[in-house]
Amino acid sequence: MEVKTGKNISIKIDGNKFSVPDGITVLEAARLKNVYIPTLCWLENLVPYGGCRLCVVEIKNMRGYPTACTTPVANEMEITTNTQELISLRKETLELILSEHPYSCLVCKDKNDCTEYMHTTRKVSTTTGCNYCTKNGDCELQNLVEYLELSEIKFPITYRQIEPERNNPFYDIDYNLCILCGRCVRICNEERNSEVLSFIQRGNHAIVGTAFGESQMEAGCEFCGACVDVCPTGSISEKMGKWVGLPDRSTETTCLFCPVGCSMNVNTKNNRIINVGSKAGERTNPLQLCVRGKFVPGDIVHHPDRVLNPLIRKGNKWIEVSWKEAISFTAEKLKQYVGEKFGMIGSPHDYLEDNYILQKFTRKVMRSNNLDMLSAYPNSEILEKIHEHNNTFPPIEIDSIKDSDTILIIGSNGSVSHPIIENRIRKAYRNGTKIIFANPENNRTSPFSHNTLIFKNGRELLLLHTILSGLLRNRNGEETKNLKLQLKGLDFNSACNQLGISDSQVKSAVKLISDSKKLLIIAGDGILRGSNCIESFNALYNLQLLQKYPDNCRIMFLLSEGNYYGGTFAGMNPELLPGFEKPDNKKSLKKWSDHLKIKLNKTPGLSLDQMINNKGKDGIEALFVVGNIPGSHDLSGLKFFVQQNMFLTDISKYAHVFLPTTNFLETRGHIINIERKIKKLKQVIKAQGEARTPWKTLSMLAQAMGIEGFNIKKPEDIYEELQSQTDLSFSTNNKLAKTYLPVKITPFKKIQEHIVKESLEYNYLHYSGNDLATYIEDFKEIKEG
Repeated sequence: MEVKTGKNISIKIDGNKFSVPDGITVLEAARLKNVYIPTLCWLENLVPYGGCRLCVVEIKNMRGYPTACTTPVANEMEITTNTQELISLRKETLELILSEHPYSCLVCKDKNDCTEYMHTTRKVSTTTGCNYCTKNGDCELQNLVEYLELSEIKFPITYRQIEPERNNPFYDIDYNLCILCGRCVRICNEERNSEVLSFIQRGNHAIVGTAFGESQMEAGCEFCGACVDVCPTGSISEKMGKWVGLPDRSTETTCLFCPVGCSMNVNTKNNRIINVGSKAGERTNPLQLCVRGKFVPGDIVHHPDRVLNPLIRKGNKWIEVSWKEAISFTAEKLKQYVGEKFGMIGSPHDYLEDNYILQKFTRKVMRSNNLDMLSAYPNSEILEKIHEHNNTFPPIEIDSIKDSDTILIIGSNGSVSHPIIENRIRKAYRNGTKIIFANPENNRTSPFSHNTLIFKNGRELLLLHTILSGLLRNRNGEETKNLKLQLKGLDFNSACNQLGISDSQVKSAVKLISDSKKLLIIAGDGILRGSNCIESFNALYNLQLLQKYPDNCRIMFLLSEGNYYGGTFAGMNPELLPGFEKPDNKKSLKKWSDHLKIKLNKTPGLSLDQMINNKGKDGIEALFVVGNIPGSHDLSGLKFFVQQNMFLTDISKYAHVFLPTTNFLETRGHIINIERKIKKLKQVIKAQGEARTPWKTLSMLAQAMGIEGFNIKKPEDIYEELQSQTDLSFSTNNKLAKTYLPVKITPFKKIQEHIVKESLEYNYLHYSGNDLATYIEDFKEIKEG
């Protein structure tokens, strides 16, 4: 609810006096004071529409019957919401709306008995009544008919005869049930800024659709599912769980697919996920998600290929065993590989608690620093740099993105990697923020940019140095003298030519950055996964310090996985102890040696790539992987390999033991999101089959190997241990000095060497290394599209 002033005014609703904020509408005031006014088209936080005309009210000294959703309150206003005349008007309006909707069941005198005894009539190809509809029992039309006590409709049914659409991923569309409330159109355009849906045709033929009769996929739909969540009828129905009925439980938790950490509501029935979306009867302000958060959870949790029992390989066959046998067998085998022959690979889609125990097991039980996470960054130092930067300049909040006057986006494909960040960028663009988009190719961000810099592949660092050079042209002073000397070898015009961008475009971007009073820089994987990532980080930091108001400037680093920062904080890094402490620091090494009651080795361990590429006698002989390592990898050189995952994958053929794991909805724990906020996630359903959390599995293994310190009963115990040893309040330790960092001009030939490697697009559509397109058919369609 947007409040335009800080004042309160006095109004009367149905004779009762209320104090309400000035600037809100009559409908918002009524809802604020729990006075019900019916509506079908209204959505919270969107521009009032007034399309359904059901929220008409009477206002003293005002002609006619104004709509409550479009009429602002005024001091001493007197509003009446429920007269006989208003009821009559609303009934007639609803009758007209229902004349183009199959209404027979809605006004049938036997509808209650029908609902009880005719469940088998629901699974039909065409919906012609409530019992054939997926929204039966959670339909706003049913609620309105009951509220207005509508028992008959004097208008004949006009059935549109439109063939239902079942060619879209994730949901079906039946425009014969559409009441033209406009919610889907408005949330697609105003909230998501996707501009896929609109009203097409006119008069009696008006309907919701896409331009030129394209499918939603062809029209560029990003499948956020917002239209599904707001539809008041069964016109747009999610394929998963559509015939299950009403949920018996709704749980609000946090999504873990990317580091944004969006709030999500999960509807369940009999310990099965029905869908992720609005609670029953609460569609006017749904939680905003992306395709992964909205449509993935139920499909992977209840996937028929999911492994739900421990397996041990005997010969060429997997044999199902009990957890007791699996733990005993694994513990005995691991005892043979204590030391630097052992490696651990965790998942950034697991909680702080899981990754803390994984690193504790590796360091304390296996006496190894060889630990890393899936989707590891080529240079792990970049995580430490980001941590130090966040200590110096606290991360920007997602909802504050729109308050920036200029945004520089570099090396990002936000609509795929971080759709909610992309959403805020689009909103900022609509609000007048100047957007500079720099990337090797155009993507969905390009249309929302004032200055688009499409540079040649692999030359992000050169672009940043060129921008720095442009900013320094008119800067004199002792503080910038050394930086100018380091960039002396860069010729601005020659650099623009190497980038493949005109010098006027770069100069325009430089001017926007120079004039900004509140700059936001958004750095994606093009920066963070590049071979020059540390030099690029230095360039970004220098760019920030060159601002007129450096403290007003922020850099948002788009880490690619849900809890990657949190996992690193928990210690799942070969070069860092928990809390981003360094093993080469004597004080830190002693602290953690004392806590773990062992003598830790200060030598950094092997990264994920190093472990995979150094197997056998001279490298890693035993490996424990939580999740799946994407790509094609030959792990035959391992003497002992344990995989804990939801599915058997390509690397499973090398495993000796397979242990079933939970996903983030089957347990509880904490993550650190992109704003560096700690979020506590709730358990939504009980774990399926015999699946267990990684922290539980490793604790059982440690105890079976006779190691103390792992008698853990619940995840809260782990969090308390981590909290007692680290600074989870993120104080100001390990700050960067607010001085310019060294820059290194990369010769043109060196740039060319990295182009092939850095042109590969990272796959964001996975969970713990499991490719979603492999397990969810609709994702295959999106990936190919």
